[in-house]
Amino acid sequence: MESTASENKIKIVVPDDDPPVFADSAAMARLNRMPNLEVHSFTERPSGPNELIERISGCHTLIVARTTTRLTNAILESVTPDLKHIAIWGTAADHVALESARRLGVVVTNTPNAATVAVAEHALALLMSLARKIPQLDLRVREGEWPGGQLTQLAGKTLGIVGTGAVGIRLARIAEGIGMRVLTSSLTEVTDTAENDDSSNRTEVSFPDLLANSDAISIHARLTPQTRAMFGPAEFSRMKPTALFINTARGQLVNNRALAEALANETIAGAALDVFSSEPLDRSSTLAHLPNVILTPHIASNTAEALTVSLNMVVDNVVDFLQDRVRHRVS
Repeated sequence: MESTASENKIKIVVPDDDPPVFADSAAMARLNRMPNLEVHSFTERPSGPNELIERISGCHTLIVARTTTRLTNAILESVTPDLKHIAIWGTAADHVALESARRLGVVVTNTPNAATVAVAEHALALLMSLARKIPQLDLRVREGEWPGGQLTQLAGKTLGIVGTGAVGIRLARIAEGIGMRVLTSSLTEVTDTAENDDSSNRTEVSFPDLLANSDAISIHARLTPQTRAMFGPAEFSRMKPTALFINTARGQLVNNRALAEALANETIAGAALDVFSSEPLDRSSTLAHLPNVILTPHIASNTAEALTVSLNMVVDNVVDFLQDRVRHRVS
């Protein structure tokens, strides 16, 4: 019996394009036009590990759109030896069992620095919105009020940046441009020297010193066993009561209960969050009901410019791998 055309094609799966980004993109259309490829894209996230395994069974290349899709050792073992390549959209790779991937001979790639400018600008936008109470004021004006009260001027204030990768350094440069003094704590990050030009307004300090001396803190650290829940009760208690807290990195860097308590008790003045430990954010979450919080749906990197670059980089990584070239290798 002759094999069907689909049986001879290389299977590529996007198991978690929710909300849809890949589905109607020019990058995905380019992939679909390539001969000998069978591309499957799911616009709802898998309900659990079993459904994820069902979706990716028999695939050669897995394009992972969301960090909520966890590729554990058990999942990777269940889909090898068919699986050869995991192409991550984004830079974070902590949701993939990298040691297992190496052991099983699965190559993992990502899209570094594609959204550096977009995420840094979003962090600044959140900081400014928080300092000027823009969402609250907008709502009250729409409801017929004309409120007074004082806002926060950022020029002359100190911004603490935790993590000095490309996004952290880009934000530092922007913040300096509006007159802020910048403290950085690199932790275990390697500073991006291409972005890290000399600045008299930027000082590297210890993490405890950054907590105590910053008027606003923005997180740009990678998620590792050492940084998981690095912001907890003790860290929030060391911050100024007027401090503003921004997270566009990873939700798991923060103890959500401790953050909610710090906000409710006015241990800190406010927070603006684009990432959460569980996504989408549950409507019953305390964070969703506090007046001194601004929330956005993990969308910092979703500018047209950044999406074009990053989606095409994912497809380039896939095409390169199929042609026996590997770029942007993580594992």
